[in-house]
Amino acid sequence: MSNPFDLTENGVYQAWRTAKLRRWPSCAEALRVPVARLADPSPAELEAITDRLDRCNLALVACPDPGQVEPRALLAFGRRLGLERLDNNLCADEQGVSAIEVRTTGGVSEYVPYTDRPLSWHTDGYYNAAGSEVRAWTLFCVRDAVDGGENALYDPEIAYLQLRDEDPGLVRALMDPEALRIPANVQGDKVLRPASTGPVFSVIGGRLHMRYSARARNVEWTSSPALATARERLTRLLSQPGVYMFRHKLRPGEGYVTNNVLHNRAGFTQLGGAGRLLLRARYLDRVETPSPSEDADQLPSRHMIGSPPATRASRDAPVSKA
Repeated sequence: MSNPFDLTENGVYQAWRTAKLRRWPSCAEALRVPVARLADPSPAELEAITDRLDRCNLALVACPDPGQVEPRALLAFGRRLGLERLDNNLCADEQGVSAIEVRTTGGVSEYVPYTDRPLSWHTDGYYNAAGSEVRAWTLFCVRDAVDGGENALYDPEIAYLQLRDEDPGLVRALMDPEALRIPANVQGDKVLRPASTGPVFSVIGGRLHMRYSARARNVEWTSSPALATARERLTRLLSQPGVYMFRHKLRPGEGYVTNNVLHNRAGFTQLGGAGRLLLRARYLDRVETPSPSEDADQLPSRHMIGSPPATRASRDAPVSKA
């Protein structure tokens, strides 16, 4: 079957590209989906979430009661979206849920997500081996920080689109199976996670997948002029806020559902008390949406290729005014 992420299929790509831009959310607030019961969303709520994911691989879920955000409800919510296979990473509990909060002791305190420091751009599980890719994740807020902790989020399909429009060679370099190597995680004489090597962009089951980290440490890039240029262009995209980048600070009861979009986190401050706490579940599944070729097939032919959504400025607005 033809696939828009095949660099030899330019016609299919152009049709997909047009559909992608036409259906991009007209404003950032359009990502929000109120959900009355996190553990048991209604069919209409699930349809609304899937619609957002189909458009930009991201939805913002808002529960009326922050007390609903607990591990069992989070996992039940994921199952309603078809997310079954958990990525049981080193920092997850026995249920597969990670409590993201500042830790000052224990091995987990060495990892940046468990500090109040900024987190650079990345996709989740970029260090996972081939066949164990993180395809989706949910992240819900129990308690927010006094100040800071905002996220920026960016759809990998848009990164792909912008790079391919500039030069398909940039995408080709990032699809090199040797492009990005993450060294093994070794503590003492114990290997907690083996080294992994793979591409930045790949296609899994007809869907685009991205593994990326902007970290300077514990990340090794293949030495080639083409890849160096592609990395520079990608860094430039992520460092210049644009019309396709969303920003939001999660408030208690709110959460993201994503097909593993690029994201970062600002540093934050917490003054005593219980402190900032978020619950995260990572999955080897993704939330299924219509295939890229189906989206392209449904696009009216009269739409001009390359024309952006109508309200460019509104897309740069935060998801909420808070």
